[in-house]
Amino acid sequence: MPLLITQVSPNDDPDRNYTDWFPYPSFRPHQDEMLDKVQEVACAGEHRVLAIDAPTGSGKTSVIASILANRGRNKIVVVLRTVSQIGVYLDEIKKIREETNHAPVVAYLVGKPKMCKLASEFENVYAGCDIMKIFTMDVLESKLKEKMRRDNRSAQEYNVYDPTSDPGVDAEIRGEAPGYRTFCPHYLFSKEAYTTEGVTNFRPSKQAIRDSEAVTQEILYPEELRERCRGTCPYEVMAISAKKADIVILNYNHVFDDQRRDLLFDWLEINPENTILLIDEAHNLGDTVRSINSDTVTMHTVDKAISEVNQSPGDRGEIRSAKNVLSRMQRYMEKTLDNWQNKSKADAWFDPVMFSDFVYSGGGLTRDDEQTIADLLKLAQEIKKRKKKSSESAEVFLERISEFLFMAHFAKSESAYLPVKSIREDKWLTLEIRSLDPSPIISGIADTVHATILISGTLSPVDAYELYYFGRNGRVEILTIPNRFPKEKRLVLGAKDATTQSAYRNDASNRREIELHISALINGVSGNVAVYFTSYSMMDQYLEYCERMADESGKKLYIEPKEARYVPEILNEFFESGSSMKKGVLLAVCGGKMSEGIDYYGEALKGAIVVGLPLAAFSEVQKLVNAYYQRKYGKEKGFFIAYTLPAINKALQAIGRVHRSASETGVLMLCDSRFSQEKGLGVRQHLPQWMRDEMIVCDGALSRELVEGWDGVGKGESSS
Repeated sequence: MPLLITQVSPNDDPDRNYTDWFPYPSFRPHQDEMLDKVQEVACAGEHRVLAIDAPTGSGKTSVIASILANRGRNKIVVVLRTVSQIGVYLDEIKKIREETNHAPVVAYLVGKPKMCKLASEFENVYAGCDIMKIFTMDVLESKLKEKMRRDNRSAQEYNVYDPTSDPGVDAEIRGEAPGYRTFCPHYLFSKEAYTTEGVTNFRPSKQAIRDSEAVTQEILYPEELRERCRGTCPYEVMAISAKKADIVILNYNHVFDDQRRDLLFDWLEINPENTILLIDEAHNLGDTVRSINSDTVTMHTVDKAISEVNQSPGDRGEIRSAKNVLSRMQRYMEKTLDNWQNKSKADAWFDPVMFSDFVYSGGGLTRDDEQTIADLLKLAQEIKKRKKKSSESAEVFLERISEFLFMAHFAKSESAYLPVKSIREDKWLTLEIRSLDPSPIISGIADTVHATILISGTLSPVDAYELYYFGRNGRVEILTIPNRFPKEKRLVLGAKDATTQSAYRNDASNRREIELHISALINGVSGNVAVYFTSYSMMDQYLEYCERMADESGKKLYIEPKEARYVPEILNEFFESGSSMKKGVLLAVCGGKMSEGIDYYGEALKGAIVVGLPLAAFSEVQKLVNAYYQRKYGKEKGFFIAYTLPAINKALQAIGRVHRSASETGVLMLCDSRFSQEKGLGVRQHLPQWMRDEMIVCDGALSRELVEGWDGVGKGESSS
């Protein structure tokens, strides 16, 4: 057990020191500094925010021990972007339960597809679950009424129907065929219906409550939870557990969508003032929050909304208004699609004022945009009630249209929301009101909760992320942890001359330099390697050369697919090749499906190269984004946050796939001279300190010589 840390102001209570919760025999270097700071912030509260920039292997997840020791009466909410991170935190909490005298209770409401017992029957688990819940509540209500008739009781009396005590239910369940169900048996046994003062309500069943008490006694992963809850719904059982849990694991949407957060926190009885937020993969927070708070509408959505309104009875004002607006919105989208000369899939701006003038005119109605939107929302609620009664899907397309129109109205005067049009794969037009600035949402939540802790392995430069996330510097306490992985286990190279800048992209000597760097990695590293490009078009440009190099080196080529459904199969094959005789070469895109959120442990990846600085296309929309941030933060800082920072993040995420533990070795190559330079267009000064210190700037020929002569991999000692 490590020595007790005593300098932990304002903590004088020894019971609140994290060492008693720490499940490891000793600290990793600098881990005590990180845990001390987390302890201080968790104790003090006062809406403090701590950002920890700590590279892979720093033991970031262990901060949960420090928070648990110092949470007081606060609930810990861990916020994840990807489902794959659930296991990391469950592992950590399991370790605490096994190696200390503490038994923290954890619940999670992420990973529903892995929990759902009917997942294989649904094309979309979330949509399938929503409609099954409606069906099932109808069954519960009808069963309650049957019981009341049998018992000759009125609705004004207190009545309860518990399906677990109804022997006839089993026969009905056996009569249900997969794919043709009229209710979910697992959700059925998780609820009971009851009446109070003539109103039917629903609450957790006694069996679901017993299951929730049982599952909190140990750490169960989503697949195990599904097996443990034999008759009840694992998701509902976990939701019951969450109300009394010390730690609740949620996803970004649960916390950073205002409407969803209010509903969920109310359901789970979470008081924001008594909540400590731990936000993982914080480098993704800004872009994800922007995406959550953007709104999109397609031609398909408009068509569905028209159908909904046409089924509404009567001819009152709200219905006439809705029919007029939807008809004109449909015409606007069709005309825009027909007149759009550039039928590429590139985003383009559209004028929200002209859009509103077109949509709200006509129909012989007095124009009042805000009242019209209110009328549409009112009608949408009526449609939702009608659908619920007829056991249809809970999704209401008119509600989505109303919310989009509200945001479009807002975008007329608010530059933080950008109207964008694009063409989808199916050649249908999509309109989007894109949120540009996550700082009001993030800072608003941080100002409400007890304390906020952000952790990431690539939160560099931290002061730029602070400005992006909170709108000002000085709001966040920053802790940067050095990279303590052994230097001799990695080789960091930066291109001296090669670049993907448009002015040099087709230059023969420049292209040859890029090819030499790619060849150095593929041929010089004996294990699996990945080549990350800035775009699919650039990947296609070098595809033939990579095929030839892979063939020469006796490696198999794997290419990132454009459709996400093919990713798992290709990744599994690539992982397996790392331990086989025939190694692999993966071609992928920075910011794509194979460059973030995936751990390439062990032999899965021994080297990676990022070809080019992955800047976004300098489109009309990107120029407007740049202009917004330049107005807000000044020309230099604004341009960096809007345009350069996302590119650096993509590159660091891609190249960071190589080293996932201190025992692993690998080659990291940044194939663009902008990574190697600080002046002009250079970004070297914004890279993590360890990368700046260790980077060897070289041309293509020296690159190959260095990789082949390096004793970490290749011709020297193996990683073992």
